[in-house]
Amino acid sequence: MYTLKNIDGIIFDMDGVIFDTEALSMRCWKKVGERHGLENVEENIRLCIGRSTKDTKRIIEEAYGDKVDLDALYAESRQVIREAFAHDGIPLKAGAREVLEWLYNSGVKVGLASSTSYDTVVSEMKEVGLIHCFDIIVGGDMIENSKPDPEIYLLACDKLGVDPENTLAVEDSRNGIISASAAGMIPVLIPDLIEPDAEMLTRSHVKLKCLADFKDKLLSTGI
Repeated sequence: MYTLKNIDGIIFDMDGVIFDTEALSMRCWKKVGERHGLENVEENIRLCIGRSTKDTKRIIEEAYGDKVDLDALYAESRQVIREAFAHDGIPLKAGAREVLEWLYNSGVKVGLASSTSYDTVVSEMKEVGLIHCFDIIVGGDMIENSKPDPEIYLLACDKLGVDPENTLAVEDSRNGIISASAAGMIPVLIPDLIEPDAEMLTRSHVKLKCLADFKDKLLSTGI
């Protein structure tokens, strides 16, 4: 079992794990899709979960490239999402602030490995007041191959100075779990929008309900 006393560190994904943004992003994309009469928006955007901006644009182009201006469509979706953030703030997952502040005070090494671009991650973490909780941040624009490739987690472990085999990776998406598993890490699955399939469950060390459950397990029985 893994506790704070016998692990090297913890690396978190961001969207769907710390930020409750996956559902918000889906609503915004559906809104934009309806404006342009696009079909199967939810199905296609689900394919983008855990992917870099580059991969997301590729998936959208394959789906709608013959129907709309892709750059304009992507820019419009980002604008709708920014408007939602401006109106309601960046939504945090239940327990996220408590868990991250607890880990910060515990002294354990904590990193962030997100498919979102580095500057955006830093900006959003500053906005919610959690930037200090991370020793290192790796964004999707800092690597060549996005999740499910293990590159982002291997780079994050290297920057954090930890052994992947003794480091927890907290993920919600299929691509993220596969990425962490391929990097030789200890994948902790906390599902968000995507219902875990057999491969996700097989590759995960453990499946938990929420971040509060994550903290409770680390404090008591271990993970």
